[in-house]
Amino acid sequence: MSRTSDIEQRTLALGTNAALSAAGGFLDAFTYIGHGHVFANAMTGNVVLLAVNAAVGNWQQSLRHLPPIVTFLVGVSFVRALGLPRFREVLPDRAVMVLAIEIAAFFALSWLPASTSDFLIVIVICFVASLQTATFRRINNANYNSTFTTGNLRTLSESFFDWAFKGRSPESWKQSSNFLTICSSFAIGALIGGLLTPRLYNRSLLVVATLLLAVLIHLIIARSPHLPEESTRSRPAS
Repeated sequence: MSRTSDIEQRTLALGTNAALSAAGGFLDAFTYIGHGHVFANAMTGNVVLLAVNAAVGNWQQSLRHLPPIVTFLVGVSFVRALGLPRFREVLPDRAVMVLAIEIAAFFALSWLPASTSDFLIVIVICFVASLQTATFRRINNANYNSTFTTGNLRTLSESFFDWAFKGRSPESWKQSSNFLTICSSFAIGALIGGLLTPRLYNRSLLVVATLLLAVLIHLIIARSPHLPEESTRSRPAS
């Protein structure tokens, strides 16, 4: 593969992961604003809010944050189970399956009326978001998270520091620019979610479903057996 083609493939991989991060930010804004001030993805926030509300005796509000945490753990375990040999024989591509589950879930939720239980919507979103978290975890040989951003901000800071004070290597610059894109995409997704949720309510989830559908189509094309082996070099990890 030519150098130009190689750069293009890496750009597509970064764009794919940026789209997943934007979806993650959108979902946190959606559930926090529209469904009980609970985070769909940011389990740190849920743990803190659970503990803070418990500390002041607000048990009703505190316990609202427990089901998302439990659901997140179940979702991560579900993805791990799919990696067992008995399941890999039947479902060899977890990434495609996870995206398909997410798209179907968000499309279905988008048609629920505004009066639908917050609990139902939050639990479903937490589950499918945890599948994404456990499936898409690397970009250009670096660990990242597509549904919350604390670790991504740390990597951005570390890689930029290494570039600025440890020889200005192209690898450090590339990693810092990649993670700047990922973190910015998360923030943009949260911004769009914050703008659309009060206006469109559950229908705003169609935006996420469409975005993930584009990711799924790209992933299927990138992993097509008819493409040269090199063209899948930078595909998202599963």
